[in-house]
Amino acid sequence: MTQLVSELYDALRAAGVTDDLAKAAARAVIAAEDKDQLATKADLLAVKADLRVEIAELKADLTWRIVFAMSVQTAVFSAIVAALKFVRP
Repeated sequence: MTQLVSELYDALRAAGVTDDLAKAAARAVIAAEDKDQLATKADLLAVKADLRVEIAELKADLTWRIVFAMSVQTAVFSAIVAALKFVRP
């Protein structure tokens, strides 16, 4: 709760307003005060689109890393098998 809202609540309580009404008035101020910080549906859709692009890029990057790792593992395993042929003819 911001200082303005807290001061409003305290002033209303000091003026004899019931707790429920003071809280409701404070909530109304919060709603009016924070409207510039709220995300619109268009903002959320833009973020969603950006996230989809980033996720697709990460999937592609991960796929290539997995393929590379599997290739390295295959090469190492092949080298071990080839070396064992010399040990046990």
